[in-house]
Amino acid sequence: MKKRPFVFLCTGMSLDGKLSNYKKECVPISSDDNRDMLYDMRVFADAAMVGGNTLELDDPGLMIKGDKRIKQRKKLNKPLDLVKVSVISNANNLKVNGDFFNRGDGEKVIFTTKETSDDKIKELRKKANVFVMGEKKVNLKKALEILYELGVKSLLVEGGGELIFSLLKDDLVDEINLKIGNLIIGGRDTTTFCDGDGFGKLFFKKVKFLEVIKKPNCLILKAKIVK
Repeated sequence: MKKRPFVFLCTGMSLDGKLSNYKKECVPISSDDNRDMLYDMRVFADAAMVGGNTLELDDPGLMIKGDKRIKQRKKLNKPLDLVKVSVISNANNLKVNGDFFNRGDGEKVIFTTKETSDDKIKELRKKANVFVMGEKKVNLKKALEILYELGVKSLLVEGGGELIFSLLKDDLVDEINLKIGNLIIGGRDTTTFCDGDGFGKLFFKKVKFLEVIKKPNCLILKAKIVK
């Protein structure tokens, strides 16, 4: 395999492992929810990646926020704005007038498939560098190789559950940073930290816990994948 970025996940989930509620809305996962851990992690990344559902539903700006973080970013000699990346198999309904495409000066990269129409790809290419990879599913290994060639050496993955599952399945995750909140959201069809088809018992992914921080209303957990 060619070189790829260091891939580290950073997301928050409720006590029962949910990333959103049953309406697929972005909701608090703890009673004093903030996104400080996520914002802190962005400082050290060259690029931030989200899945197609997250892009369509949440339209994240993926910006560096706060004077302290901006100063840290400058000390690391990194561009102020992250490269923004999304993996979306079918982008035909994707709107291009939101925060992801229009906030900040960083490069935008879209990985999609032949399910996205030629007309839509032309529209997206006015806003982003677009790669069409595969018939119905993006080849994530090749996508990461392309990002590395574009200068991305560290990639922060912020969700959602389908993208996280696919990266884990292909052994493309190096580190997990997880905030576990004190709320229970419920819902049998609600998005979880790791969705997809699931792993058979011979293919479960193992992690080694590196650090656990206990706070009044959440746990902060850092782990690495055992390969």
